[in-house]
Amino acid sequence: MNRPARQAWYALKNVPNKGKGLVATRDIPRGTRILSEKPLITMPIDKTLEERRTLICQQLDSLSNDQRHAFLSMNNVHPFNDTAEQYIGIFRTNALPTEEFPDKAAIFLEASRINHDCDNNAIHNWNETIKRHTVHAIREIEEGEEITLSYVSLLEDRETRQSKLKEKFNFTCTCRVCSLPEEQSQERDRKLEEIVRTNELLKICMLQSTVSPLMILGYLYDQKRRYIELGREDCGYAQILEEALTILIAHGDLARGRLLAQKVASLWKILVGNDSPQTDEYAALARDPSSYRLYGVSMKLRTAVEEVPHGLEPDDFENWLWRRPKAQKA
Repeated sequence: MNRPARQAWYALKNVPNKGKGLVATRDIPRGTRILSEKPLITMPIDKTLEERRTLICQQLDSLSNDQRHAFLSMNNVHPFNDTAEQYIGIFRTNALPTEEFPDKAAIFLEASRINHDCDNNAIHNWNETIKRHTVHAIREIEEGEEITLSYVSLLEDRETRQSKLKEKFNFTCTCRVCSLPEEQSQERDRKLEEIVRTNELLKICMLQSTVSPLMILGYLYDQKRRYIELGREDCGYAQILEEALTILIAHGDLARGRLLAQKVASLWKILVGNDSPQTDEYAALARDPSSYRLYGVSMKLRTAVEEVPHGLEPDDFENWLWRRPKAQKA
């Protein structure tokens, strides 16, 4: 649902204990493009302090009065002794990475106002097709609810998240996830640790041609379930499905590969928009899974595209899709 930001999904408001933030002015459905914008200021991350001082002053001088005022009104958690240091502090506090320039960060007038939450309800992405930074709702956001991004990795435990947020942004997160009772927090951290550990195992498996594709699919299935248990059917979840479909297609299973490609395309449409390169890539693969460059590396799992069973119960269909072993009868 790619509606432009001008239709006022949000307003800049005071948020308790957070300063300014973007708050939904009406119910926002999952998959809505909340905003789309070009960067106001960009900065290479590998420049010296003096080079950064010069660059940011030059860019601030080129802004309109309204743009400069908006930039200066942003939060700054870094001390400063002069104007250039103030600019750099504001930039460091509010900059977001941009995939268009992997070696740069950027200030966006709207998106840089979005506050952090470890249980974020939106994600940001650089859309190379339209050359804009976008923010999409990854779940339903109610009117009056703050729109949030995560400034840290989903896969980091509470202690690591808290430490990074304090060090870089000088605040202690009190979101729902960080405020869980100790036992629940530890259980969540254990699930995150399992995901990280299995990711490392999968990297090793992918490099070894002797590892059974069914074994890899089993690991990916376990990862998928962990993401669902965490309530995070977003980017990491989509990447798990991507890995699974490439394994299936590489070993000749066009039926399951096509169905998973359809799921992934639908998911990326929700997460980053129907005009995104990710959505286009997997929609094309769903139309013709045999176009995958590694199709037929082996034909151990060969199926034709149309070999999809009908009339199965949901659990049975899921087991078929992931090639799960059939339960033994008592």
